[in-house]
Formats: sequence, structure tokens, C-alpha cells
Amino acid sequence: MRKDASLELLRGVAALVVLNGHCLRAFAPLAEGEGDKAAQSLKTSMAFVAFNGGSAVYLFFVLSSYVLVKRYFQTRKAEDLLLGAIKRLPRLAGPVIVTTLASCAVFKLDLYFFEDAAAATQSDWLSRFGNASKVLSPDTASFADAFLQGAWRAFIYGDKYYDSSLWTMMIEFWGSMLTFALAPIIFFLQSRWVLLPWFGVAIGIFLMLQVSFFFCAFPASLLLYSLLAMELRLNRWARGAMVITSLALLGYAGSAVGMYSPFAVLEMVGSDIGLRQACVAIPASIMLVYAVLSVDEPPSWLSSKTARFLGDLSFPLYLVHVPVICSLGSWVLLASDSAPLGAAAAIVGSIFVALPLMAFNNWWVQTLGALVDKFRRGGSVTAALAAAKA
Repeated sequence: MRKDASLELLRGVAALVVLNGHCLRAFAPLAEGEGDKAAQSLKTSMAFVAFNGGSAVYLFFVLSSYVLVKRYFQTRKAEDLLLGAIKRLPRLAGPVIVTTLASCAVFKLDLYFFEDAAAATQSDWLSRFGNASKVLSPDTASFADAFLQGAWRAFIYGDKYYDSSLWTMMIEFWGSMLTFALAPIIFFLQSRWVLLPWFGVAIGIFLMLQVSFFFCAFPASLLLYSLLAMELRLNRWARGAMVITSLALLGYAGSAVGMYSPFAVLEMVGSDIGLRQACVAIPASIMLVYAVLSVDEPPSWLSSKTARFLGDLSFPLYLVHVPVICSLGSWVLLASDSAPLGAAAAIVGSIFVALPLMAFNNWWVQTLGALVDKFRRGGSVTAALAAAKA
């Protein structure tokens, strides 16, 4: 379990990268750059890895898929997959409901200032509430609607107009279901020959491309188990080179500019910048996670209290940061006429607002975990599976 603890740092840093990227997009859109302007933006160098929220989301997906089936990999009990699948929606929905209801309250109180702030910074992203599917008003916002969005519509249909960060929830939920479905096949193939899962994963990726390239991270992440099964002994120099390479790749945002000019070859894949980014970010994320997991004795800072704190903070921070940018951050920008102050307020405010949600999220996870353990000890799931096979 210590190795899993080391992944918490990656999860926390990924959440901070998403926060940084959205602050850049809201308060300094010219530096973030889009289209033809990318050649004059931060996207030309590896420094963009600290702001590349798109790549950070793929890292989230890879981490999530790997952790979801770790228990099943160890036990090979079908009940672990079934319980994990049953628990997935309520586990995600708990903190999401809190966030959508809170955002609805902010709408009702008319405390969102993103439209005026967007006029000052010329940010299209900010003017649309972080690219939300629609922009609400105090009159159109509804607590009942917000509850339904947080409870299931964000996961089933992808609704995101109370918090635009919820666009990933549908991918996370259905991607998780895909992982639960693929895991028995991939692990069975692995027990026959360590390279067989690669073919299974390739088929899974091909099928997911027919739906959306976002889902490809979930089958691809199962390769981590095959890589770990090979028991390759990497020295610290090889791991260091792998980490640096993966970070450089995670800085790529789909535009072949600056140090990423060689990636112009990916334009033959298609005109979709997101697809080109996925082709690089998913392998890079797997490489980074493998480099961390392959350490026999992780350094103490990788599993320290700070690392665990960042891991606990990651999901709540991800959920609250767009509403904070559009309310507190935008208000500070307008009051001070300073974009840097607005961004600073958004970053600090997001962390503070995430703290109570983190406490709730930890309680929620523990409560669901205790309930699942009760079912597991009671043998209810095992009996149901046995009856189904009879």
C-alpha cells in the first residue's frame, strides 16, 4: 500500500495543474494562447506542463483506472469488481452534489462576476463560465436542478452548467465501468503470457476511439499491471530519465510549436487538437505512473503527510476551483483592476474552499467503504453471484 500512497502526490499535483491552467485561461488568456496565437504562448516550452490541465486530466484518468481494480488484481474475486461498480456512482456523486448545490446558491445570491471580469481580461473561457454548456442566472438556477445534476445527470449525460469541471464526470463514470469490465479479460490474458494483455488493451483502445478518445486512458492504464509484472529493474538514472521525458511530453497541448514542433507529424492523425494531445498525454501519464510505482523503496516525501494531504485535496479542489475563479477571483480582479491579484485570490480561495469539502469527501468515502465491507463480510454479494451462476 505504500506504493499506492506515493501516487497521491501525483494526484494532488495534477489538481493544482488544472487550477493553474484555468487561472491562466481566465486571467491571462494571451499567455495561454489558442490556435495561431499558440506560437507566442507558454505552449512553446516544457514550462507549460505546470499549466496544461488537459494532460493533467489524462493523468487523473490513468491513476483512477489503475487504482479501481488493484484489489481485484490481488484477490481475483468477482465480488470486488461488482462492489466497486456499485459503489462508483455514489462515491463520486456525494461531493459533486455538495458542489452543484453550493454553486446554485452562488448563482441565487448573484455572486458570480465572471462576465464583467471576462470583459476585462478578454477571456472567452471565463465569459462562458468556464465553457459551461449554458450560463445560468439568479432566476434560472434551481436547487432541485442542481441536485439532480450532481446526483446523476453529470455522470450519465455530462451536464455541467453548475460547474464546468463536471465535464469529466461522465468520462470518469463510464470509463470506470469500462475498466471493471475489461479487468477480468486483461488479467486472464496476463496469466497466460505477459504480452497478451497488450493485444487486449489495443482492441479496447480501438473500440473506445469509436466513442471518444477521452475514454482511451482507461483501457490503456491497465498496461501498468503488465509492466509491473515484467519486474524490470530500473536504476535511478533510468527512472529519472523516464520522469523527465514524461513531464516534457505532458507539456504538449496539441500544438506543434516551439520544442513541440516535431509533433507536427501527429497532424496526420486528425485536425482535432484534443485527439493529438491524447496520443501523447496518455502514454506519458502511464510512463510517469510506472516510474513512481517501480521504485522499490519510495523516498519518504512521496508517501509523506503532505503527499497524502494533496491526494485528499485533489478531487475537492478540482470540483470547486471553477466556481471560485468565477466568483471570488473575478470579484478581486474587478475590485483591484489587477489580473495577477485575481488569479492569486482564485488559487488561495480554491484551496480554502476545498478544505471543508475534503473533510466531507473523506467522511463520505469512509462511510461507503464501511457499508461495502459490511456487505463483503456478510457474504451477500458472494451468494448473489453463486445464485446467478447456478
